[in-house]
Amino acid sequence: MSSFDELCTKMENLDKETFAVTFNRLSNDVVNSLTSITGVENAVAAYLNFLLASVSADGKLTKEEFDLIKPLFDESAGHDVNYEEAVKMFKDMELDDPSEIEEIADTMADIVGLVSPEIKDDIVLLCLMACAVDGKVSDEEKEWISQLIEPLTVEVDAMELINDILDKAGSFVLATETEGKPRMRLLGFKTIFDGKIYFAVGTFKEVYCQLKKNPKCEILARDGDGFLRWDGEAVFSENPRLYMTVGMAMPEIAQMYIDNGWDFGFFTLENDTAEIVNADSSKTLLF
Repeated sequence: MSSFDELCTKMENLDKETFAVTFNRLSNDVVNSLTSITGVENAVAAYLNFLLASVSADGKLTKEEFDLIKPLFDESAGHDVNYEEAVKMFKDMELDDPSEIEEIADTMADIVGLVSPEIKDDIVLLCLMACAVDGKVSDEEKEWISQLIEPLTVEVDAMELINDILDKAGSFVLATETEGKPRMRLLGFKTIFDGKIYFAVGTFKEVYCQLKKNPKCEILARDGDGFLRWDGEAVFSENPRLYMTVGMAMPEIAQMYIDNGWDFGFFTLENDTAEIVNADSSKTLLF
């Protein structure tokens, strides 16, 4: 028997009290982690969809599975739903056809790519427990869980994620070094160009000279209750197409630079690393 089969058997044979305590603890950890990334409503919705996709893996809704995810059916119907009504809703949503949960699976892979490895494991275990709550993990459910494990290791596109965090933050900190001392300032402009995120600073400013002398720097931005830390070496580009992005994003500032004969220095980060530091001090390494 494989270790996965042994785990399935262990979940099938859990006594009700241990099952409830373990399930509630995992649920709390997962929802709290997702909340720091997506907000409360989206976190709860994602959590319930994870469970719904799992119990739908074999195209059946048992009474025990219904009891576990009853809040989802109540919310969807707008009233207190019994088991018979839930089975009808289950079929009306075509969840008795396992192919219908593929979209949920894709969303799951995207979301769990943002959390720590520990929370990924918790999500997989929660899904397995949802399948085992009726005392039997079917072959179809085992296949679903085993396939689920691999996508959970797939990371979302890091640049898209960082760009989204910077968008939500609005302003962010650029840290440089000069004469052995740290220097920080707020930035608000960035743009994606040729798959990279570029920032702009005035070439007449100290920050430009600092980056030219010592290109090592760090970008820090708030991400919910946590923050993004992205450090590397500033590499400047003189591609004229970058100037167009400033003109479209900040026309007044672009005109001010033109009127004063100033110039922009556009840079991206290379030889870089990026991570999200969560409120509980856990970290998600992006690259």
